[in-house]
Amino acid sequence: MAASRPPRSRAPLFVLLLSFAAAAPVAAGSLDLPVRGAGLSFGNSRSFTGLRFNFRDRDLQTIRGVTVTLWAPAREPTGRIQGLSLGLAGTAADEIDGVTLNLLGCGADRVRGVAVGGLGAGADDFTGLGLGGLGFGGEDLTGIVVGGLGLGGDRMTGVMVGGLGVGGERMTGVMAGGLGVGGEDLTGLFLAGLGVGGERMTGLFVAGLGVGGKRMTGLFVAGLGAGGESLTGVAVAGGGLHADRFAGLAACGAYLRGDVLTGVGIGAYNRFDVGVQGLQIGIINHAAELHGVQIGLLNHAGNNRRGARWLPLLNLHLGD
Repeated sequence: MAASRPPRSRAPLFVLLLSFAAAAPVAAGSLDLPVRGAGLSFGNSRSFTGLRFNFRDRDLQTIRGVTVTLWAPAREPTGRIQGLSLGLAGTAADEIDGVTLNLLGCGADRVRGVAVGGLGAGADDFTGLGLGGLGFGGEDLTGIVVGGLGLGGDRMTGVMVGGLGVGGERMTGVMAGGLGVGGEDLTGLFLAGLGVGGERMTGLFVAGLGVGGKRMTGLFVAGLGAGGESLTGVAVAGGGLHADRFAGLAACGAYLRGDVLTGVGIGAYNRFDVGVQGLQIGIINHAAELHGVQIGLLNHAGNNRRGARWLPLLNLHLGD
């Protein structure tokens, strides 16, 4: 008769399970491995370092490492994320430092690093590389930011590109909009398919149709026209130019008009209703008061003596 085997002990399995439970406590709705606060976490761990998976963040404190979330926060975003964050619906926190990649969108009070949202992204204070499939917005944007359709902020510094348009208050750097770019204080290089506009504009401005502002200083190129209150520098347009005061070179294909010109004005019809100091070149040149030279088919200098106010080809007034 065969000897019977002794019953197999279940103690080792019990000890193993007990050890596992001690090493992987459930706290704040999360399962953390191998020790609490570091390693691998499943669930809503509020403070953690390592690799973390969660459906939806709530009452976040500090996360360092890699965090993956499926849905947007249940409440107002809180806490800080440092490292790589991946989101399906979106990642949100008070502060994000590192790289955040999201299928739909992402947002935070402050972001330092790379932020990508399939639909859109935004931050009150952003520094780094940003990309929004449809748009990107914030208050302070610094770095390279691209919005598939549009891009907007209060203070924008760096390279900003919007598929349709870019808009802000104080804009410094390189700004390009498929249709338009507009703001209050513009400094740098600005490019637009249709138009660029602002109040105070300094730098190089190029638009397919028009450029307009109040106080404009720099180089302005427009396919159709450009105008403002005061324009200093070089302005070139295929159609017309208009400003209360021109200083520098103003050249257009058709209609050049203003109150005062100091410099050179070129246009088919070239008219200044207060005065000209410099050179006018056109088919018809008109200056209420001329201190300089006019070259054109017909030239009028309102301050010349009778008989010399309207002259063909050349007119001039070189005295007081």
